[in-house]
Amino acid sequence: MTKTIAIIDWNWGGHHPVYFTYFAAALAESGAEVIPFCADPKEFTNRLTKLSLHSTVLSHIASAEKAISPWSSSFRPARWRRHYDTYRFFQALGKQLDAWEQLHNRQIDLAFFACIYDIQFEFFRFAERSFGYCWAGLYLHARSFRLPGSLIPHTGRMPCPEKIFSSSTLRAVAVLDEGAVKPMQKITNGKPVLVFPDFTEDSLPANTNEKGLIQKIHTFASGRPIISLIGHLHWTKGLTVFTEAARHPSLNDCFFFLGGELSWADTAKSIQLELQHAWETAPNILTHFQRITSESTLNSIIDGSDIISASYISFPNSSNILTKAAFFEKPVVVSDGFLMAERVREFNLGEIIPEGDSEALAGAIRRILALGYREELRKRARWEAYRQLHSLDRLKKAMHEVVAIAQ
Repeated sequence: MTKTIAIIDWNWGGHHPVYFTYFAAALAESGAEVIPFCADPKEFTNRLTKLSLHSTVLSHIASAEKAISPWSSSFRPARWRRHYDTYRFFQALGKQLDAWEQLHNRQIDLAFFACIYDIQFEFFRFAERSFGYCWAGLYLHARSFRLPGSLIPHTGRMPCPEKIFSSSTLRAVAVLDEGAVKPMQKITNGKPVLVFPDFTEDSLPANTNEKGLIQKIHTFASGRPIISLIGHLHWTKGLTVFTEAARHPSLNDCFFFLGGELSWADTAKSIQLELQHAWETAPNILTHFQRITSESTLNSIIDGSDIISASYISFPNSSNILTKAAFFEKPVVVSDGFLMAERVREFNLGEIIPEGDSEALAGAIRRILALGYREELRKRARWEAYRQLHSLDRLKKAMHEVVAIAQ
């Protein structure tokens, strides 16, 4: 019997629209009837039409109707207020799904959350009865299994997966970190723990407007090697390390690009001022502190760079920057000690440096730019294997498992 699955995401920045759209498509390709509930139905519809899906697949994805409410609870209110806000939020969400069922005279078999953040689900156990649906979802940041006892960035609070995934209505949980499977299995009461690929699009700009940013970067670089750090630019992305490396005397002949939304959360004012001064005065740094809304534009920056810096700080999570770099066969530099380093080491994707070491980052850049490095890297890098491991085909296989557990 065909399963009806509601896919849900009220978050809509960064990669959320991309993940949501591809998840919906993969569920439909797996034979489910898909009901999308998201923060921006218009953007979802536009993205869906660009996927060139077969008409029979599209027919299994219902129209995205009224946008669901965004998450609005403050990070630091009183505990009772967070508890109350969570209860009200999921109760309202459950009523929205109820209304769809009544309007269409169909039953939703499973609610799939495209992204589960600790801070939004920490009190879900008190709301699951009022929500009223069996559920599964992607636990995007399995931080506590890599950094036990560490706080969630921006929030000052501890991760709480054991509170979320002991739920009686849980049917399965997905993770991007293969190392999180065994510890997660210990807290899910025997429910399946699935590994999702950290997939990405590999399209490049098709029109002049989307090519503008990469053309600007190349103009400013004037033939110099380009080292890029792109994405959501928070202190965990290694802003200080990257900037110090850019100002290293041995790298005056290189060009450094910082692109994406800039967040100063948890960054001391003195450090903010130092970084801003460096960005404004260094002749080899270009900044673009705006959300890069197009995946093809983001891809063009990866494709047009010589090195991708991903030497993050206190960052135990997966990142599809590695997948993008593998698609365009660009060497990456990552910090040692976490998941990204494990993957770079296993697939020979670039260089690994001690966390927070700008001298080491400068040295890694010089090694990559040295004569003969690229040719040697092409011989040993397993780019194709990495692309396959984090491919859309792997996503479809994972979604088959999600559809199988829907009741």
